[in-house]
Amino acid sequence: MAARQDQGLQIALSVFIFLFVGTFVLWYLYFKSASELQQQLASTENDLTSERTRATEFQSDNQIYLKMMGFDELETRENVEKAFEEDMQRYGQTFEEDRRYYRDILSYIYEENDKIAAREVAAKEQIKDLNERLLALESEKGKQVAEYEAQMKKAEQDVAGLSTQFKNDRAALEKTEAELKENLASQRATLQGRIDTLQASVKDLESRLTKSEQAKANLLDERALSSESFEVADGRISWVNQNGTVWINLGEADSLRRQITFSVFDTDQRDAAKAQKKGSIEVTRILGDHLAEARVTGDDARNPILTGDQIYSQVWERGKKLHFAMTGLIDIDDDGQSDLQLARDLIELNGGVVDSYLTESGKVVGKMSVVTRYLVLGEFPEEARKVALREGWQKMNEEASVYGVEVITLDEFLNQMGYRSEDRSIRLSHGSFSAESEGDSSDASGAFRRRSPDAVPAPTPF
Repeated sequence: MAARQDQGLQIALSVFIFLFVGTFVLWYLYFKSASELQQQLASTENDLTSERTRATEFQSDNQIYLKMMGFDELETRENVEKAFEEDMQRYGQTFEEDRRYYRDILSYIYEENDKIAAREVAAKEQIKDLNERLLALESEKGKQVAEYEAQMKKAEQDVAGLSTQFKNDRAALEKTEAELKENLASQRATLQGRIDTLQASVKDLESRLTKSEQAKANLLDERALSSESFEVADGRISWVNQNGTVWINLGEADSLRRQITFSVFDTDQRDAAKAQKKGSIEVTRILGDHLAEARVTGDDARNPILTGDQIYSQVWERGKKLHFAMTGLIDIDDDGQSDLQLARDLIELNGGVVDSYLTESGKVVGKMSVVTRYLVLGEFPEEARKVALREGWQKMNEEASVYGVEVITLDEFLNQMGYRSEDRSIRLSHGSFSAESEGDSSDASGAFRRRSPDAVPAPTPF
């Protein structure tokens, strides 16, 4: 029984000790937590005090900045931002976005004011200098005005003297004029008589000159028929085809071109210019350096063109251009109309050059020189009213005599170059001969008929 009581007492004592220890631990933890909280509270109060101090300082600085910027110390942020945006819109539009601040704008305004002040100082200096120069000019002007007034006074005095002299001279001139008029009337009557006499003499001389020119032309024709020319053949016939096609020993290396015409004469005749013509040919194709095809444009069945016959052109010469002059009425087809342009085209088509020619109005175009080979004589202008044409005829004949140019008639010229007027259908425009393409005839306002040579195989060169 006693043992059980002791055991219960021990249990109770153990429970008490456990509760006491637990209570002590709880009180210890409570007091420790309370001490830490007090320390945190004290630290928080210190931080709050510090932040309040900083807020007070920031507010004081903000009020100072607002005052420095010209705002009220208690101005709200919205009003400040609004005013700043308005100021930047008004004063800072020319500035970049990162420079739109009061300090940059004030610095720019200060620099501009400084420049304005410098320009103002320079302007004042310039105005001062101009004023000084103006004063000097006014002083000089005064002197010049005084001199001009003195000169004007002297000029007035001179004018008065000259006026008197002018009146006297005028009276003398009027007297002289009356005498001259009387003398002029007398001289006019005398001169008119002399003019009538001279006109009669001129008319007589013109009639004599016309007869003299005709006689000269006849003498030139006779001389051309009787004298030797010493002209040699330009080439020869290499082959003859019975269909009217021949081949000659001239070609590209001889500067030969299509549509050049030649007269044909027997191989035993030596003087090409005076030889008896037996036919004519026209070049249609260039086949080689010394080979070309031609068509027969004129022949005589009793004396046909044969292989070995010689060919000659008054216009074309191997390897060089012959120079010509033309005068008188150039009438190729005997219709009474001038064919001067056609004759010029024929010469240029055959590789020649026209140095000078006489127009229908009597104007001499161009000039002969020492290189001019022939002067082609057209019909002599016999009508009395064609004075300009006769003067042009005379001038060109005298010029040919000076330069030693050989004179030939139009018929000789056409005959020696193998031209037949009935073979032509339309006129050849000036310069159109240079186009040698066979398919293009659009450029020729007055050209030969297009040639279409027969499709005959070309022979081999001889």
